[in-house]
Amino acid sequence: MATILVIDDQDRYLELCRKAIPEHEYLGPARSWAAALELLRLHRREIDLVLLDVHFDIAPAELVGLPEGADAKMVARVRRRQGLEILARLRRRLPDLPVVLMTSRAEVALEQAAERLAAEEYTYFLDDDYVDARSLRVQFENVLSARRGRDSEGPVYWGRSPQMRRIRSRLHVLARGRLPVILGGPTGTGKSMVARHVVHARSGRRGKFVSVDLSTLPRDLVAAQLFGALRGAYTGSVADRKGAFEEADGGTLFLDEIGNMPEDVQKMLLTVLQEGVLTRIGDTVERRVDVKLVVATHEDLPARVREGRFRADLYMRLNPACTVILPALVERRGDFLRFLAWAVQRAVESPALVSLVVEYREKNGLGIGTATLPAGEVHVELGAEIPAAVAGRLVLLVPERTQRLLRRHRWPGNMREFAMVVENALTFTFAELAALSGGGRGDVVQVRPKLVRDLLRAVRVDRPDSAEGWRCQVVIHPDPTLNHVAQDVERQLYTRLWEELEGDFSAMSRVLTGDDSGARKIQLRFNQLGLKVREMKK
Repeated sequence: MATILVIDDQDRYLELCRKAIPEHEYLGPARSWAAALELLRLHRREIDLVLLDVHFDIAPAELVGLPEGADAKMVARVRRRQGLEILARLRRRLPDLPVVLMTSRAEVALEQAAERLAAEEYTYFLDDDYVDARSLRVQFENVLSARRGRDSEGPVYWGRSPQMRRIRSRLHVLARGRLPVILGGPTGTGKSMVARHVVHARSGRRGKFVSVDLSTLPRDLVAAQLFGALRGAYTGSVADRKGAFEEADGGTLFLDEIGNMPEDVQKMLLTVLQEGVLTRIGDTVERRVDVKLVVATHEDLPARVREGRFRADLYMRLNPACTVILPALVERRGDFLRFLAWAVQRAVESPALVSLVVEYREKNGLGIGTATLPAGEVHVELGAEIPAAVAGRLVLLVPERTQRLLRRHRWPGNMREFAMVVENALTFTFAELAALSGGGRGDVVQVRPKLVRDLLRAVRVDRPDSAEGWRCQVVIHPDPTLNHVAQDVERQLYTRLWEELEGDFSAMSRVLTGDDSGARKIQLRFNQLGLKVREMKK
């Protein structure tokens, strides 16, 4: 059972829900934003979902978003879109609270508003209680199932943002069907993990999960790898062999970097998808296969189709309507700290780190080491305060400076790069501590900012380069003295470059002079412009 807050100026939808979907508890209806705020204040911890109407026929004094001195036409317009004004305020106050938008007015377009304001679902009512209630029930279940689920599924971290909840809910639905699924998004966003631990795991299929990375295969061996081959069908083929489709029969086949597939193999794949049968290379016998196909790419497949580099008929057969784009890490800022805590916890439980952690625990009297770490023995603390000691508990402290360094990094490698940096930081931390003799609070281990800064410098591949030039945007503030204008522009340039290079004066010298030995000269000019490193670090 869930608790659902209804924000609506009428009773009809609330009565419909109570009659047709009685398993949930309903609050309201709140007939204005002020009334909704009061219910949220009293019941915020209990509310799982908001059901929000769009049109509110209420007094002008109760409307939000109404300009002062508005005429009757403006009042009518704000009434027609009052639900969207309320949703915008909900998102600012409670960005993680799921919202379902609803309207019975065909002239109100919810699609763009729902996407812009991060509503989980939206529905157009048809004035048929049975159809409307069934539509609502499906939407409630989609939203609530994702909300009830944990923040992660195995190595896949979902977090709590509305964007990721929608992606999770959509993948859970797509996993149950027979249609292919296209996973898009930048490199390192976890497409292979989603295919294995979400789509395959929830497909209900008893067969194997088989993964093929097409970017690593020689072009002349792709067909044999996918569809199998008879002995002697090509040079080096010394025995009959199954292909990936046959290996995945009854299960899931994941084809990574589908854009790299040769054109002749694209035709063969199209035949398999259309007919459900394949023929091994060098054979004439057709073999029937039943495979859930998941393909992935970091490229723009529609653009490749337009350029003639990918078959349009195959793209249509892959069903672009089932495309799910996984966002880059920098687009998931709201979940960053939760993701950091989750990544640190997973890292200390990984085989690569567990022996170091066990050794440290034994050395500091925090319990007898075992091959694995019992749950709850390692606590991740984000912030500046050191928690009180608890017998047998090891605290991993990630201070605010370390958090800021991680948050400011661009993460071109996304989740893959993030996990690597976190694991390396913890490995170096425990390895350094192993050489010390102990003393002090042995139950608290700090992930030092200096260590993380060095690791981020080592992995960074997007630094400004003097050969390519470096660009930034500055604002011209008019001044009668041109020298003042020039100094202000230079001050903005130095500030942007200092932030971009995380305070590395040697790197700044390389960008500005082509030589990284001028750090002292750059720092002197920095000070002459009135820029203070201590203040900028704050």
